[in-house]
Amino acid sequence: MRKLKRMSNMILSACCTLMLVLGASTVNNLAALGVERDSYSALQPPRTSRLEMKTQRDDSWAKQIEGSWEGTLDAGAARLKLVLHVTNKDGRLSASLDSPDQGATDLPIDTISISEGLVRFEMKALAVGYEGKLTKDGSQIDGTWAQRDVSLALVFKRASLTARESPLHLEKIDVGGHSLNLLIGIQAGAKAPAVILEGGFGEGIAAWALVQTEIAKFASVVSYDRAGLGQSEPGPKPRSAKQIALELHTALQKAGIKPPYVLVGHSLGGPYIRVFAGLYPSEVAGLVLVDPSQETFEAWTKLHPHPGFKEEEAKIAQAPEGLRDEWAAIAVVYEQAQASRVPAGIPVTLLTAMEARDISAEARQVWADKQKEWIEKVPGGKLIIAEKSDHFIQLREPKLLVDAIREVVEKARGKKA
Repeated sequence: MRKLKRMSNMILSACCTLMLVLGASTVNNLAALGVERDSYSALQPPRTSRLEMKTQRDDSWAKQIEGSWEGTLDAGAARLKLVLHVTNKDGRLSASLDSPDQGATDLPIDTISISEGLVRFEMKALAVGYEGKLTKDGSQIDGTWAQRDVSLALVFKRASLTARESPLHLEKIDVGGHSLNLLIGIQAGAKAPAVILEGGFGEGIAAWALVQTEIAKFASVVSYDRAGLGQSEPGPKPRSAKQIALELHTALQKAGIKPPYVLVGHSLGGPYIRVFAGLYPSEVAGLVLVDPSQETFEAWTKLHPHPGFKEEEAKIAQAPEGLRDEWAAIAVVYEQAQASRVPAGIPVTLLTAMEARDISAEARQVWADKQKEWIEKVPGGKLIIAEKSDHFIQLREPKLLVDAIREVVEKARGKKA
């Protein structure tokens, strides 16, 4: 969507819904897009693995929670394993958090304290607060994880290991003078195709926090930060869809992720994967488009401009380089997507969100209509309506998306057989 305010709200929604892996660019993008700084008072936490803060100086209580604790954040359709590490030094507590399912370690906790068995910690950059009660035997902490408008029960139990083994691992891959950061889940003996996740405007690995581990249960799966975003290095300009496809293709080859691929693209990732499919048609086994951007909607916005567009465009001019580069190439991306063709005979599914959160009902309806027009032109294309979702279907209805991806994967496997 070429509406900066809309993008700002959508990115904010994503970051506030159980997303723990935030690259530096993602956090800074929020401020650049006009998100109030009070919401993220620690926009870029230091890269230290433990932050020592003022805490309850009761050595007896502090000693009781020292060590590692494991818990599972249950969001219904998705479950995230979390590991809390607590260090006690002369009664002063420091802590960090791992999210093994997302390949994230040493996420800094800004403050942690315990008083009369009540444990509290805060992660300001993620707008996270936790409060729990240490059981009498000291074996677990029964509490609640709160993140913006989401509150979930979270029980931490003492862990003998620092973290459970995750099916995902991070790799830095050189793609011709600059490296991309990939989060990879490879199933031993997994059947083709592999699933490749392409984020929307300014998004990377973090956008798939609630679905990648679930996908890894039935297919090899890769998410990544595009050049200039997250932990990936800046790449050649312009950041056209063809350039992005070339870099992704190179990274997959070097990482040993062999084709065919089922490509999954969210928002602007939709045009990106369409161009990839057009460039490498023999290597693509299916497409899943998640509330994708459409070039026809872009044309509609030019006839119905947002009143504050100029001001919002000025804000993005102050955004980090990677975000600015993607924004500068959007027109070229749409042109390349328009010229691309979906490979014949592959399954294609498009998921459309119906909730008009932070955008007008008219714009949301036009957005949905343009998606419907596109998928109806694809032979055998399937449209899924996500009634309970706003733009981030992968966060609002992760099971719906995982099931849609599984269906396309199984269709591709059946065709190959």
